Amino acid sequence: MIRVMLVDDHTMVREALRVVLERDGGMVVVGEVGDGETALRLASELNPEIVVMDVALPGMSGIDATRQLRTQHPQIKVLGLSTYIDRRVVQQMLDAGAAGYITKSAAGADLRKGILALVAGRTYVCSDVAALLADSWRNRRQGASHSDSAKLSQREVQVATLLAEGKSAPEIALELYISPSTVDVHRRNLMRKLDLHNVVELTKFAIRTGLIVP
Repeated sequence: MIRVMLVDDHTMVREALRVVLERDGGMVVVGEVGDGETALRLASELNPEIVVMDVALPGMSGIDATRQLRTQHPQIKVLGLSTYIDRRVVQQMLDAGAAGYITKSAAGADLRKGILALVAGRTYVCSDVAALLADSWRNRRQGASHSDSAKLSQREVQVATLLAEGKSAPEIALELYISPSTVDVHRRNLMRKLDLHNVVELTKFAIRTGLIVP
């Protein structure tokens, strides 16, 4: 069972999230708290694998709580949750250590999917966030000749985008009609060109530059 802690200051939201998570089994909500300070205090006692963290919390923000939680308990993965669909907020949450970000409007469809991605060691950004970035991505592509993404080949951009969306090497290989080993080669090359070291850093880069598309 995947152990999940919910952090949101609205009781009805926490109850709705619990129903979604426990509907099909495989996940158990070990705690529900309404503020960041309590979440930090109970993390050691409850020992969750995943913390679903609202960005807008009373007192300590979800961003600050995530930063402290990841410092104190680096093994815990954080999935950001928010009403806001703002690229700067998403970036701040990921910079704080969250491995994924979903909106509350998409939680019904994306909550379990996001948690499973994080447990598998991948990142996850919901389609609502990706859609927000589409216009920015199109605008940036026009002036990309001097950007970091311009260092990448067309295939490397495709692989980078799919990795940042949380897809595995076999899934990318199937989508692009190439072998998983070729995906790994492209991944190593793009990481070297961008001076990145893991998929979390790649996702941050993709959001910052608008590389992720719906």
